[in-house]
Amino acid sequence: MMRTFKRLELWLAITSVPFLMVEAAAQDQVAVSGLEEIVVTAEKREATAQDTAIAISAFSETMLNELDIENALDIQFAVPNTMVAANGSYNIRGVGNNALSSSSDPGTGVHVNGVYLTQNPIQLEYYDLEGIEVLRGPQGTLYGRNTTAGVVNVKTRRPDDEFAVDLSTEIGSFNSIRTTGAVNLPLTDTIKQRFAFNTFNRDGYTENRFDNKDIDGRDQFSLRSSTTFTLSENTEVFLFGEYLKEDSDRTRSVGVRCKADAELGCSDTETGFEYPNSSFTNGSLVNTTRFIFSRLGAALGVPPDQIPAFVAANVPSTRPNHYNTNPDGSPRAISTDPRTVDLDYRPHFDLEDLLVSLEVNHSFGDYTFTSVTAFHDRDRDLREDFDNGSSSLAFSTPVSYQLDAETFLTDTTAYRSSNENRESSEQISQELRLASYFSGDFNYTLGVFWMDFEQSARSTFYFPELSFLGQFLDLPAQNHTFDFFTPNFETKTWAVFSEGYWDLSERLKLTAGVRYTEEEKSIRTKQESAFDFADPTYDPDAAFVEDGGEWEEFTGKLGINYQADVAFTDASMFYATLSRGYKGGGINPGAVASAAPETFDPEYINALELGSKNTLLDRRLQLNATLFFYQYDGLQVGGVLANSDVFNTNVDAEVQGAEFELVAAPLDGLRINLNLALLDTEVTERFETAPDVTTASPDPVDIRGNELPFAPERSLQLGVQYSHSLGRNWDITYRAQSYWQDEFWARLYNTPNDRLDSWSQTDLTVSLSQTSGTWGVEAFVKNIEDDASLAGLSAEGALIGRYRKPNVLEPRTYGVRVSYSYF
Repeated sequence: MMRTFKRLELWLAITSVPFLMVEAAAQDQVAVSGLEEIVVTAEKREATAQDTAIAISAFSETMLNELDIENALDIQFAVPNTMVAANGSYNIRGVGNNALSSSSDPGTGVHVNGVYLTQNPIQLEYYDLEGIEVLRGPQGTLYGRNTTAGVVNVKTRRPDDEFAVDLSTEIGSFNSIRTTGAVNLPLTDTIKQRFAFNTFNRDGYTENRFDNKDIDGRDQFSLRSSTTFTLSENTEVFLFGEYLKEDSDRTRSVGVRCKADAELGCSDTETGFEYPNSSFTNGSLVNTTRFIFSRLGAALGVPPDQIPAFVAANVPSTRPNHYNTNPDGSPRAISTDPRTVDLDYRPHFDLEDLLVSLEVNHSFGDYTFTSVTAFHDRDRDLREDFDNGSSSLAFSTPVSYQLDAETFLTDTTAYRSSNENRESSEQISQELRLASYFSGDFNYTLGVFWMDFEQSARSTFYFPELSFLGQFLDLPAQNHTFDFFTPNFETKTWAVFSEGYWDLSERLKLTAGVRYTEEEKSIRTKQESAFDFADPTYDPDAAFVEDGGEWEEFTGKLGINYQADVAFTDASMFYATLSRGYKGGGINPGAVASAAPETFDPEYINALELGSKNTLLDRRLQLNATLFFYQYDGLQVGGVLANSDVFNTNVDAEVQGAEFELVAAPLDGLRINLNLALLDTEVTERFETAPDVTTASPDPVDIRGNELPFAPERSLQLGVQYSHSLGRNWDITYRAQSYWQDEFWARLYNTPNDRLDSWSQTDLTVSLSQTSGTWGVEAFVKNIEDDASLAGLSAEGALIGRYRKPNVLEPRTYGVRVSYSYF
């Protein structure tokens, strides 16, 4: 049963604040006459946000600039009940991805110009956009699989009829330089072209004390081309292409959280600012090293009775009591600042991303036919320090070994290791839609969707002892490793869908939709190391494991909305929606023992949403409210068998909550926005598992009654903005905004180490702009508190002490932005 006091709290919130909740971000700008609405395409046809019976947070380009939303991570500060992790994983209303498998899917569908992207472009900076729409709640009818949490629609600016140039340069803290630009070219009466670009360079936020150089910097470039061809009065073609390149020392998380433990390395019940005990007995790197050297001794032909002495003479020694050391071998205490680390291997992040899409719109009679064809190609190479520190191990005599695919260390006593994750993917998709625009009481949308996604991935671990064996066997460098290799992972899916809209009366509207989806996933994978190649009978091709699964499902939506005639409002809409969301099943990792099934089932959300959207005071105030109830049917969760193999299964859960948003323009030039979100989550089905590979205890843990991760019970956002004229064609705008969220869990297991504190962030901006729109200057400060707030916490493996790696929000940043527009 869900917690009674929380249920009462939700209902009190609803009844005590009638009509509350505006889609705060769904406003283009404050005009002297009131609030202007923004047009959205949430239902794949144009409508105003206030007339759309969906919880939407929509941002025009003006709003994105005013709120300083520069990338996906900034979205969480402006959208209720939304968190975005450093890896680009969205959690909306507590719904995300809790499975432990490369074949699992996200819960939020990310679309760019109507194209669904399996690989979320989290690295993409937001620039030259028409707007962004965030749809909260299951959207399984029009958007299909993997939208149980919601949908993020990113819409870039399209060419128009006028020649125009836009340029913006930003200089800020950490030697940050950001330049964006666009040029609009009406080439002919029927062909229009728009080019846009973005460059972003800055130093790292994190200090690496090992080499006294910062890490987690950025060096990226993006180029975009948009072309429209007007083939006839009724036919238009839109060709879009975007290329993104990044070569930086970006890292997924920083720092170490640990309470040293003699058996485990780090305690599984306490946390602190310590490094793992370097001599821990349960699964330590030291013990694994001894085992590897005993195998190495046998491979070298050392007589069996001499192997113990060989191991003792060659295994690197442990520096007492400290996991991390200075380059001279002296001990180093851990920093309590998560942005200060001690890495003896610098991270490296390389990314190339190409998206090309072709959209055709043809109108005939009362219909519009739309075709969206897309190709997405992505290559990523991420290299990191495996043990997230400077190792406590040291060789007694100088040695030489392979550190990574490109680096060979010679004559060193240092014990260093690395992990490289490489992936390449290609996606081809096609969507066809037919939308009616009858003048009568009924309209509909019909559609077909098809997608083929292919990916190859490799995770490689480099250890000195494996390199020694590889050198002895004269193996190529790529075999001096422990390797997880998946040359083929493929998802094929197709769907057919329809949604109809009936005007039952002048004020009452019924919406009903259904979607049928089929999908197939297949994988070919293996794991191998230098020891496998040491065996003359080893067959690399025979080591592959092949698995797959097929699923099919119906999802749907039934909604009703009523345009009410309320005496004290300009316009009011009340709506109720029943919907079912679907997230595809997956394949359990190939190394799992036969005790686990080969696949895990899809997850479903049956959702009830009640909402109201209201405009008051001659369009100077908008108050909207949403109340939602989710029944999770088969929440995908990852677990561990007794042998520590990872597997995934399904359990049931419940989610309920409320969201309130307000936008007010009580005075000319003054705008106030307020977002309040409440959330209550609970696993309702018994599920016993070892918490994960980081827990040494073999006793299973029952997660029934636990809260979902990344689901704070309360969050609040307040923004105040005031604009006035300075005369002589110049205006000035002051804006202050602050965001606060409650404490939350980083993992589904809800152990003491998984609890993260509440945090807040405050931003200030002052901007000058010409009323003509030609020149603009803005000064900004983000995260004035300069708090090292934790947005996530990942648990590391047994070999390196089971410590936690925090995901830290950006520190205080400041800068000045100058913009120029010619039109």
